[in-house]
Amino acid sequence: MQNKLIPGILLGAVIGGAATLADKSTRQSLKQSIKDRKEGTRSQKPSAINNIKDEVFYWKDVVEEIRRNNPELERSLKDAKNTFVERKNNRLNG
Repeated sequence: MQNKLIPGILLGAVIGGAATLADKSTRQSLKQSIKDRKEGTRSQKPSAINNIKDEVFYWKDVVEEIRRNNPELERSLKDAKNTFVERKNNRLNG
């Protein structure tokens, strides 16, 4: 019996790619992408990774600002965390 997994995967990829190109906007986007690569130009759109990275840095800065401006709040949060950890440990050990 011959292994049909790899040929099946390749055939599925070809069929899926052809079906995707049935959409006009997808075809146009692909043509533009190929043209941009040939010309060496890059898209002006920010990548999804850069968007996520910017969001993470924004929230990190917000948390740091809250910590700087509210040291009492940070102490209260640490105390609450310690209380929960102690209660959990007491339940597990007791």
